[in-house]
Order: sequence, then C-alpha cells, then structure tokens
Amino acid sequence: MVCIFCIAVLAIVAGALTAASLDDIEEQLADKATGEVTRVSDTESVARFELTVDVGGKEAPVAVTLYKEHSRARIQVLTHALTPEEVKRLEDELAEAIGAKIVDRSSPEAEADEPAHEHPTKDTEREAERVDAPPAPERTREPEPPRGAP
Repeated sequence: MVCIFCIAVLAIVAGALTAASLDDIEEQLADKATGEVTRVSDTESVARFELTVDVGGKEAPVAVTLYKEHSRARIQVLTHALTPEEVKRLEDELAEAIGAKIVDRSSPEAEADEPAHEHPTKDTEREAERVDAPPAPERTREPEPPRGAP
C-alpha cells in the first residue's frame, strides 16, 4: 500500500554522511522545529529524525530519514492538515536547511492514480493463470513438538 502522506526524496549535496554531518543536519532541523528534534534511530545505514514544524499556525509533524550510504534523504510530512502548497514550501525549507536538493515528490493526488490493493478481476485471474510459477516445495520435515511435551 502506498503511503498517503506527502514525501520528498532528496539528494544530499555534500556527499557521504558522517557522524559530524548528521549532527549538523540535526542542528539545522532544530532551527526549524518548534520543539525538540528526536533522533529516533541511527544505524549504520539510516538515521531518522522526527520533529514538529509550525506552518502558518498549524503544527506539522515531520519525519526526516537519511540514507547514509547513498547520501539521500526523505522528508515525510505526517499530516493532511496542510495544503499541497504548504507541504511543498515546508519540504523546500527543510531541504534547504539540510543542504539537499529535491529529486522527487509524492502527494495524495498522485497516489490516487495508483491502484492500492485491487481485488482480482477476470482479466487479472486469466493473467495469473498464464504465468508459469514453479510449484511450492513439499515439506520434508514435520515441525518439532514444543519443548517439555511428553
């Protein structure tokens, strides 16, 4: 299922993301946030920040995910209380703050064109019949009984 929140995919201009650059990005986000910026996760490959930003008197929760190895980021506006123009402006401001360039955007309008989980129709059922898939492997071993069982 496609996420219904607005997302901007960014390319980090500076190159590889280091611990120092993550700290700088966190400080830049803190300048834009109305409260604290929370580093929700920080693994070898991904860092995710959550913050709230004031947009025209409305509180907008935002998640910023940084993909370290690929020098990419994703800004996800986690509310539908903003207009598409406000979302775009917010994404632009946050991208500028962290030194990134927006390379792609999604929106509820664009996602409405994409089918989510459709029910099979006769055409899709016929198509599925034409696809030759290998049979599922047979089970060769019975599951072990629970420990402590007689």
